[in-house]
Amino acid sequence: MSCENISWEELDQFKDYNVTSVPLLVAADHLGQACKDANDRYMLCRKDTGADPRKCLREGQVVTNCTKLFMDRVYKECKMPLARHATCVDLSTRKFHYCRATQVEFDKCMLEKFGIARDFTWYQDKQPNEMQTWGEGF
Repeated sequence: MSCENISWEELDQFKDYNVTSVPLLVAADHLGQACKDANDRYMLCRKDTGADPRKCLREGQVVTNCTKLFMDRVYKECKMPLARHATCVDLSTRKFHYCRATQVEFDKCMLEKFGIARDFTWYQDKQPNEMQTWGEGF
């Protein structure tokens, strides 16, 4: 999602975003890829201004807007896979290894509808087995 040439009126469109942490948590890998440009610009602004977030309000609002637009589209196009995976993660007290089957379902929807694959940076050479689970210490 592009964040260039955004007016203050557009920035003000989404003041707050009412969403719980679990859907954001389960969509975080995909969200990070979808809003990479906005996130990078915000972090560069923070670095360039001595980590003072007040000097980067515009860039921060662009990140919020990007997240809102992305999650709205996820709710529209992958609602049930997201809901099943988020519910599993929430009920398992955020132990993702119990929710691999719902994760695979959600990841497939995100790949089909958005063209975004989960980025397995620590496991790049192999595809996870749909039924594979990992122990607590993993």
